[in-house]
Formats: sequence, structure tokens, C-alpha cells
Amino acid sequence: MTDFNAPQTDAPLSRDAWLDRLGQIGEMHGFFDRLGKDHHALYVQEGDTLLVTFDGAERILKQGLDQLPVGFEAVQKREWSMLSIIADGQTWFRDPAIYAFFDRLVDEDFFDSFEKVIFVGAGPMCGYAAAAFSVTAPGATVLCLSPASTLDREAAPFELRYRHAWRKNFTDRYGYAPDMLDAAEAAYILFDPLDLLNAAHAAMFRGKRVNRIRFRGAGADLLALLEPYNNFDRILKAVSNDRFGPLRFAQILRRFRKNNPAYLRRLLARAEQRGGDRLTRIVAQHGTNLGGMPIFARRLAEIDARLSQPAE
Repeated sequence: MTDFNAPQTDAPLSRDAWLDRLGQIGEMHGFFDRLGKDHHALYVQEGDTLLVTFDGAERILKQGLDQLPVGFEAVQKREWSMLSIIADGQTWFRDPAIYAFFDRLVDEDFFDSFEKVIFVGAGPMCGYAAAAFSVTAPGATVLCLSPASTLDREAAPFELRYRHAWRKNFTDRYGYAPDMLDAAEAAYILFDPLDLLNAAHAAMFRGKRVNRIRFRGAGADLLALLEPYNNFDRILKAVSNDRFGPLRFAQILRRFRKNNPAYLRRLLARAEQRGGDRLTRIVAQHGTNLGGMPIFARRLAEIDARLSQPAE
């Protein structure tokens, strides 16, 4: 396993120290380049599988002591190669410098040197970018978690969350992400059908190569739920082996649904919204048995106290 110089510290790195670390990784194993004023590209050359990820600096810096882009665990465990495009802020990767960078990769036949290319993005912005730029690597596999389709006002008039990005151009190159998947070998769109805006975007991804996979009750931030306990890494492994789909996803989630406190807390909130004590008590009892967050024990005690009161 390659040593990527994990920081010898008990505290997360500062932004400057973090950039220095990525620069060292790039210098030793590939490159770390600035793309315009708001983006960086980290490339790690290892094996014949290339993982192309899109991520945000703010999210990465919050990742405790690791502070590495999404999917980097696959580089460390399986010696995959990796190209990570990192945005500094809510750029939506709408930058001519990124277009020029991918143009150069295409001209140099960069993607053709790998047996398998996987584009990955989590969240509306990064999922959008993964789908949009996958067109530069025909035959790639694409995995997007809660992606936006576009922020073009005419194409997605229902999207009112990202007003700050409305001034960006979503009608020029790589503008409408669903259309960019026509050249993909397969595309997997994971989303929560109960999250209406993200579900509306997911519905715009269509085509015979597109597989929309529901993760009911997960909310908008699927990555935060899936990264712990190697769940996301197991998904990447299944994607790389061409064995991913609704059935495999359900198998991966079987234990997750029973043992993940964050997911159980979401389930508890949904049960409370529906009203009634039966389902809420079942979830609260299960969460209490697992230990961890005290909210389950409190809800269980409240329900039992209410049920023990004599009827009037």
C-alpha cells in the first residue's frame, strides 16, 4: 500500500497546510495543479482503474484528520489512480479553466490509458459536475449522489435553492448534465425520493444507460450517511466490478439500515411526522438497543410514559 504521508498531528490541518499536503502528494505521485482561481486538480497515478471525483474544499477540510477527497480510500486500499477536481466555494465547476483542462486530457488521450474510468460526485453541485464532465471519457461509468441536472432557469424552474449561481452560464459547454451521459457505459443516480427537489432533478436523468436508484429517507447528504463503516467504498467496489444496481445497493444497505444511528434518527423523525406511537416506539427501541445517541432513549421513555397513563 502506498504511503500518502498522513499528517502526524492530533488536529486537522489549516487550509494552507492542507494545500501543502495535497501538493506533496501530487509531486510524489502525479501532480497538483491550480485550475483558474477557484479550482485545483490532484492526480495520483497508481493502477489501471481511474477514479475521477469532484469535491469541495470546504467539505474536505471538515473531514477530521483525514482531509482527503472523496474516494481516496480506494486509492489507498486498491491502488486505483485518481483525478480529483476540487472547488473552492460554490463554483458549480462552471469555469473555462476546467473546460480547457479536460480538453487537454482528451487531446492527450489521457482517459484511454486506463482500463476502467469511474466519475463520481456527491451532492447537487459535485454530482452535477461528475455527470457533465463524464462526456470527456466515452465508456466511463458514472456514480452521482443527489445530483442537480442544471441550474438553467428554463430547464429547471423549480430549483430556487442556489440563487447565487443563477448568473453562471448553464447553456454552454457541459451545461446540461443529463445529456452528457449519452456516451457513458452506465450511470447510477442515487437519490432520496422523499427529498422533492433532488428527486425532481433525478427524474431529468433518463436514457437506457441511466439507472436511478432510490435511497428512501436518506435526505440530501447521502455521502455523509454512506462514508462511515466503508459503505461508500463498497459501492465503489461494486461499480468497478460492474456489479452495482438496486439489488446490490439493497444488500449493502441491509446492515446499514439497522445499525446506522444517523439514518435511524431520520427514520425516527419521519415516524414522528406521520403521527402515532407504534412505529415511533419501534424505531426508538431499536436505537436505544444500539446505544449511542440519547434521543432514542428519551423518545422511548416519553412514549412509554404516555402509554402507561390511564385512559380518560
